[in-house]
Amino acid sequence: METEELFTQIQDKLEGKYYDKKTFRLIKKIYGEISQPKKKKSQKIILPFYGYIFNDKCFGIKKNYNLYTQCLKTKQNGEFYCKSCLKQCKKTNNNKPLYGDIRDRKEQWSKELTWKPKNCSKEVAFIEVVDKLQLDLNKINNEIKKFKWREIPECHLKKEENKRKKRKKQKKQYHLCSSDEEF
Repeated sequence: METEELFTQIQDKLEGKYYDKKTFRLIKKIYGEISQPKKKKSQKIILPFYGYIFNDKCFGIKKNYNLYTQCLKTKQNGEFYCKSCLKQCKKTNNNKPLYGDIRDRKEQWSKELTWKPKNCSKEVAFIEVVDKLQLDLNKINNEIKKFKWREIPECHLKKEENKRKKRKKQKKQYHLCSSDEEF
């Protein structure tokens, strides 16, 4: 866009307003709107882990709403992990990222969803994340079909009932009475 066109557009928007600090901010705002169209945020689809691994991606595990899924960053040259997972490897005793290696997780995965990294919370069912984030299961299933994976196992689609039920405390009732009356 040429400068003259830009200034005519700014002039049309301002129409007789004084050029003070507020107007200068307005010009910057208008210039930003004209030169940089707004971009839509990408809709990332969250998938649970149930045995499939992307071999071209990092083999680290990320805590993804307590699903503990594979890190989807690209590997460093000649390494199994991405840059951030390699930093985590240097800090841990076992030379693996903070939440572990996805290849180890694949060997230990079961339909009971009992997998839990050291010093972390337990894996949750995928349906809890879907409900929390209000995701569309149809879109997720279509994405899975693109990867040619099998459907999400039933264990990820069942809501876990709370084993601990809070007991309601019974309120104590007191009766007011005069000293002459008896119960």
